[in-house]
Formats: sequence, structure tokens, C-alpha cells
Amino acid sequence: MATEKQKHEGRVKIGHYILGDTLGVGTFGKVKVGQHELTKHQVAVKILNRQKIRSLDVVGKIRRGKPNL
Repeated sequence: MATEKQKHEGRVKIGHYILGDTLGVGTFGKVKVGQHELTKHQVAVKILNRQKIRSLDVVGKIRRGKPNL
């Protein structure tokens, strides 16, 4: 997991990836487009809200990828 986070011209950069538009929003966070700054390879980046996850005590379910039923 990248720890470096910088803002460049209104864009957020994490590691070597520049975050773009939001693809979707869910209960625990959102998914954004990420583009590698050198190769221009695009990926989906899931951004989780840690506070919400802790308050609902669902850390294990998220790690396993199980739906919250």
C-alpha cells in the first residue's frame, strides 16, 4: 500500500498513480480510476473509509470480500 499522497494541479497522487474520476460509491468507500504516471496503465483503486469500517466492526468481512448481510 502506498503511503505517499500528494496533490498536483488538483489531482491526488498515491505512489506512482494519479487518481481520476470516481467509478462508483458503496457503503464503505468509493472506487476511482488510477493511472500510472509513467506507463499510463489504468487501474481501479478502492478507497475505504476506515472510520466507518471500524464503527461497524466488519474488518474481517471486508478482508475476505464477503458481502455484509
